[in-house]
Amino acid sequence: MTHDDPVLARLAALPNPTPDPARSEQVRQAALARLRPRRLHPAWVLLVASSTFGYLGGAFYFAVRLF
Repeated sequence: MTHDDPVLARLAALPNPTPDPARSEQVRQAALARLRPRRLHPAWVLLVASSTFGYLGGAFYFAVRLF
């Protein structure tokens, strides 16, 4: 910034403590647990598969009718 900001100056003066290793590990484990993929409900799998096959079937039917 081009001018002195008192809030930023006070923030810069605050001590920077080192993170607690146990807390860091706890945060890391929680983040990894959120990143793991969840199982899909079978209804969603059937919905996606049927819509994909329906689209491909319609496209094939349209392509065959062209000739």
